[in-house]
Amino acid sequence: MNDIESILKRGYVDVKVFVAGLRQGHRLEVKMEKTSNGEVPFLICKYYMPPVEMVRLANELKLPLKHKDTVVFPRGMSPSSFGKKPDQSIIVEAETVEAEIE
Repeated sequence: MNDIESILKRGYVDVKVFVAGLRQGHRLEVKMEKTSNGEVPFLICKYYMPPVEMVRLANELKLPLKHKDTVVFPRGMSPSSFGKKPDQSIIVEAETVEAEIE
């Protein structure tokens, strides 16, 4: 079966979906998108897929799906569940100039 790590490493996953009563094969590509919760991996659908099938696939693959304006997350998950924030231990401070008074 496809686990999250192998899908992200490969960069795509091939799935079978029902569209208008026909079983079709679709390739969903992984695309990292910046959100307020960090970078989130989305499986991008190039062709139309019914929302019911998108929900089914999101729950099976445990990854969010996106097609045009429709975004579907697995049950009980949100963007913060997938977000990879940059390392917070690095602190960048503005350059300071010390002045002496004579």
